[in-house]
Amino acid sequence: MAIDFGALPPEVNSGRMYSGVGSAPMMAAASAWNALAAELNSVAMGYEQVVTALSSEEWLGPASASMAEAVTPYLAWINATAAQAEQAAMQARAAAAAFEAAFASVVPPPLIAANRAEVAQLLSSNVLGQNTGAIAALEAQYGQMWAQDAAAMYSYAGSSATASAVTPFTAAPQITSPAAQDVQMAAASAATGTSAGTAQQTLNSLLTQITSTLSSLAAPITQPIQTELGSLGSSTSPLSPLWQILFGTTTFPSSLEAFLTAYTPYASFFYNTEGLPYFSVGMANNFVQTAKTVGLIGGAAPAAGAGG
Repeated sequence: MAIDFGALPPEVNSGRMYSGVGSAPMMAAASAWNALAAELNSVAMGYEQVVTALSSEEWLGPASASMAEAVTPYLAWINATAAQAEQAAMQARAAAAAFEAAFASVVPPPLIAANRAEVAQLLSSNVLGQNTGAIAALEAQYGQMWAQDAAAMYSYAGSSATASAVTPFTAAPQITSPAAQDVQMAAASAATGTSAGTAQQTLNSLLTQITSTLSSLAAPITQPIQTELGSLGSSTSPLSPLWQILFGTTTFPSSLEAFLTAYTPYASFFYNTEGLPYFSVGMANNFVQTAKTVGLIGGAAPAAGAGG
């Protein structure tokens, strides 16, 4: 709905200009647009440097050319958007300036209120028409206020319309293949399944390696001992003559049964040999008793002679 500022009294036009928030929001918006423009310019510059470095120095080939070709429209969009943000900041500042100009042009509300109050006072005392001239002058002054406010508001409306004509922003261009999303989802699903199977296989392999490693750590201790014992019991061992004397073969018995069979001829000999000490002790005890009886040792014989 269009507003005809000329149809509104100066109390309304001036009251609206003085009761608003002023130009501060427009200046804040201009600062925000400037910050956005600076950020976009920085991003575009960084992208250009990275793409140039990759495509000309570090990454060569068809994939590099395809990447550079795909990102070029995106860089162009960033630069264009940054320029539009700068333009929006300029227009926001222009709108703020238009408000300040209109604010300075409208009649201050206290002056309008004083004019109306004075006219009302003169009308109340104009019994014989003596205040008619003064009232006419005040009404003429009020008419000028009306015209001044209307002109200021028309100018402000025109400036605001120009300042608000912001170029519409466009969306970022599509730089990837629409079919790539389906391919990527399929690849991600396959990678998830493969990673799960690979994780299980890796775990099993790790457990096997741990067991093998622990076995290898034990091998240097047990293996030489087993090897040495086997070599001592073989026919080529330096002890083979001893085995020949003891067991009648050049090798050490390979089982407990074979060892006991080879030990059988020596069992009675070891038993009798072990009993010789006990036989010697028994003979000595018998000799001592006999000697005591005949008086060779001890005091038994002299005691018997003294009694006779």
